Amino acid sequence: MLMPDKAQTALVRLNKVRKAQEGVDEAKTIDELRIQLLQLSSPIKNLASNAKLLSNQGLKPSPVLKVVSTVETVRKVCARFQEEPKSSTLRQGTRWSGLKNKLEELTTIMKEVQSNDWKTFFSSNFFGGLPPAQRGAQLAPTPENQKALALYKDLYQNFIKYRSNIPKDAEEFEGLRDMSEQLARIEFQEDVPDDINKFFQSMGTGGAGLELLTDEVIDWLRSNNSLMNYVVRAKQG
Repeated sequence: MLMPDKAQTALVRLNKVRKAQEGVDEAKTIDELRIQLLQLSSPIKNLASNAKLLSNQGLKPSPVLKVVSTVETVRKVCARFQEEPKSSTLRQGTRWSGLKNKLEELTTIMKEVQSNDWKTFFSSNFFGGLPPAQRGAQLAPTPENQKALALYKDLYQNFIKYRSNIPKDAEEFEGLRDMSEQLARIEFQEDVPDDINKFFQSMGTGGAGLELLTDEVIDWLRSNNSLMNYVVRAKQG
C-alpha cells in the first residue's frame, strides 16, 4: 500500500474513532440532562399525586396559574428537541436554563398553594382542640382527668403532626379521621368545685392537709367512688 493510501486509511479510522467518541460524549450529555429533568419533575409529580389524593378526600385544590405557562414551555422545548434530537438543541441559548427555572418556580408555587389548602382543610375538618399542656391547665387534677389527659396527650402527639404533613394515602387518611374522632370523644371533669380542685392540687404536691378534707370533698369523693382510694397519715417528725 502506497503512503497516500495508508494515510487515507488511517484518516478514515481516526474519523470513525472520533465519531464514536463524539457519540459516547453526546449520549453521556443527554443522560445527564435526562437525570436533571427527572430531578426537576419528581417533586411536581409528587405534588400532583397529593392533589389527586386530596381531591378524592373532598378538598378542592386552589388553581395554580403558573401551570399553563410551564406546560407551554415544556411543549415548545420538547417539539424543538424532536426536530433536532441533540444535546446542543436543549442547551442552545437560555432554553435549558429557562426550562429549569420554570419547573423550579412551579414547584415552589405548587408547594405553597397545596400547603395552605391542606392547613385550611385540616383546621375545618379535623379535631380543633387545645394542645395537651393548655388543655391540662384548664382542668382540676382529679384522677379521672389525669387518666383522660394521658390518653389525650398520646393521641394528640400523633394527630397534630398531620397539620403540616399530608397523609400519604387513603388508609392513612382513615387513621387520621379515627384519631380526630377519638380526641373529640374524650371527656373531662370540667365543673369541679373549688374545694375539690384545691384538694387535688395539694395531693399532687405532697399531700393535702385535713383542713382541705371538707364535707364537700368527702361527698364528692364518695359520689365518684374514690373515697376508699385515700388514707390519712400523720406527718413524720
